[in-house]
This record gives sequence, C-alpha cells and structure tokens, in this order.
Amino acid sequence: MKLRELLLQTGARLLQPILQALADQFDASFEPGPTQRFAGRRPLQVQGLFGWMPITRDYYVEAGEGYCPADAALALEGSFTPALARMLCRAAAKDPYGDASEDLWDYAGIKVPPSQIQRWALAIAPAVPGWLQTQRSKPQAAWMYVSGDGTGAPMRKECLEGRAGKQADGSAKTREVKLGCVFLQTEVDPEGHPIRKEDSTTYIGTFEPAAQFGLLLRQEAIRRGMAHATKIIFIGDGAAWVWEVARINFPGAVLILDFYHAAQHLTGLVDALWGKESAAGIKHVKLWKGWLLKDRAGRVIEEAKAELERGLDTEKAGKEIAYLENNLERMNYGTFRKAGYFIGSGVVEAGCKTVVGKRMKSSGMFWSEAGGQGILDLRCALLSDRLNTFFIDREAAHAARNDPLKMAA
Repeated sequence: MKLRELLLQTGARLLQPILQALADQFDASFEPGPTQRFAGRRPLQVQGLFGWMPITRDYYVEAGEGYCPADAALALEGSFTPALARMLCRAAAKDPYGDASEDLWDYAGIKVPPSQIQRWALAIAPAVPGWLQTQRSKPQAAWMYVSGDGTGAPMRKECLEGRAGKQADGSAKTREVKLGCVFLQTEVDPEGHPIRKEDSTTYIGTFEPAAQFGLLLRQEAIRRGMAHATKIIFIGDGAAWVWEVARINFPGAVLILDFYHAAQHLTGLVDALWGKESAAGIKHVKLWKGWLLKDRAGRVIEEAKAELERGLDTEKAGKEIAYLENNLERMNYGTFRKAGYFIGSGVVEAGCKTVVGKRMKSSGMFWSEAGGQGILDLRCALLSDRLNTFFIDREAAHAARNDPLKMAA
C-alpha cells in the first residue's frame, strides 16, 4: 500500500506539468467575448486518478460571474478530472456513498469523502435524461420486448406528505419507482425456447406517474430502434396502469400477462374454492396450470364459476376470476410459446431488485425525490452500459462551452 501511494505521488508529479501546459495552451488560444473581462490568474488544486495536482489558469468575469476557459477545455467537474468524476458516479451508482468512498480508496488509492461523492454524483446526474434524448441505437432486425413494473423506495418524511400508504395510520413510507426495460430477441434454442440477446437490456426509472412513465418508456423503445423491430411484445404483471401504458404507447404490440402472475392468481382461486393444500386443490392447481399453457384459460374460468357456490371464500374467488377474465386475451400461452415468445416478465422483475432494490432499499436509507431520481438515472445508465458513453460526450460538451464565447468575439 505504501508503494502504491509513492507510485501515485510520482504519477501526479509527472502529470502536473503536462496538465499545466495544456491549461496554458488553452488560455493562450482563448478569445474572450466583448463582455468578458480578464481578472488575472487563479489557482486550483485538481484531483485526478494519481492524486492532487496544482495548476493556475486565466480567470474572466462576465455579468458578475467567473469563468475559467481552461476548466471547460479540460472537462473538469469542479476540481475533479473527468476520469475521476466518472469513477465517482460509477461508485455512487453501485453502492451507498460511504461504501463507494471506501472502495475508491481500497481499489484505487483515491481519497474522496462520501459527502463529496454524493454532491458531485447528484450534480452530474440531472444531465443524464437530456443526454439520453440525443442517443439512438443501431437498428436491428429483432423482436423487441418492453416491460414495466413498480416497486417502493423509502423516502424522507417531507416527500410523503399527503400520500396514502399501507401503514396502520394510512400514511406512506415509500414512493413508487416505476421501472421500465427494453430487450431484444433474435433466436430460439433447438427446443424452441426464446433466447434474450446478450447485452441488449436497457432500463429507465422514474418517480413520475404512469402517464409520464409511459412516454419515457416509449422514448426508450424508440431510441432502441422500435421502428425497425420486426415485432413488439409487451409483458406485464396485470396491473391496470401497466396495460394502460401499453395501450397508449405501444398500440399493435403483442400483449402477454406474465405467466408467473397468472399462475399465482390461479393458485389463489383454487385456494378460495377448495383450499390449496386439499386433494382437490392440489389436483386443480396442476390441471389448470396445464390448461393455461394450452390456451384454455377460458375453460378455467368456466369451471371456476361453476364451483363458485361451493367455494370456501366466494369473495376472494370472485376477485381472482375477475382478474383472469380481464386478462383473458393476454393468456394464450400455448400460442405464445409456439411463436417463440417469452411469457414471463422476469427481466423487469429482476430489474426492480437489481436496479432499485439493491441500491435504494438498504437499511437506514431515506431518499429525497431529487436524490433518488439522480441515483436512478446514474444506475440505469450504468446497468444499461451507457455510463462511459455519457461521460465521453460530457467531456466534449464541456470543451464546447468555449466555442460560443469565441464566436461572439
């Protein structure tokens, strides 16, 4: 560890004059605008992958605000180099800020306090949604799957005022995060089972209501090449808002009720009619699941209605039958499987755990809406393999800040 520290210090000493030379070069070529006034040279301690490096650069004042052209040209994030800023955001997207700080030290010998990681990650994160609007994937001839789901995130009290919840007093402890995912399928295995295209899954997440979420999910599908997809398949868990999102934003898509949720409600129906542990219950769970896989959901409903009067819990049975009836056209699992479609929403279900739960539901976490959304945006970018591209484009955008000023001269 001592050797690593000495090597990093040596690296910083070697890099510092190069960094200073670049700053001097940028300053020498900069042409200030007519309203910009040169106000001397200012020092800055720059922190990068090798540690701290002091530089000085030209400082201009315009309308009471200061500006250093070299900072933009070097794509500095405050006093951080772009490479270190990318590492901070990646670490913050993966783990709590305290863990991120410890990992940066253990893995790279970089000391950044948790508060600094939080500050800069949440300062950079709001740029991600706007950047996404500029992105387009290379069109592919593939089946495109779209899914949406919701999961709760613990929030600060001031973010929950006036919201109904599941607590004993009717209050809420969480806000729903709506998560969407898009992935592709180009082949099936020798037995006809669908195969998800490797590294094709991308995510978007938001605290916004369903209507706004639907627009974001549609934009993500468009970015991914929806116009060129040979088929659009929307898989949901049966929630009314999910199907409304599909109806408005993905007209013409093949709609599939997640088979696990269908089977879960079928088991609830059997439990209400006979008791799921009874001999009749065990028999009907197996029988009716088989019928679902043979496009015979309608027959399940008919038999359940015939048994309704003898049920143990007719109210619950009625609700389960209504659920199946409302999703009848989305339960043609025999047809779906013959066509080679996925019939489960496991990708977005797992996403709720990996994208949201793993980072935002640890013990003691309570989020503000801005803080939670910032981490959602960074984490979705990270797990969609977009974070590095975002920072490459961000470096170019920083450097371009000097261009309009130069043109105005």
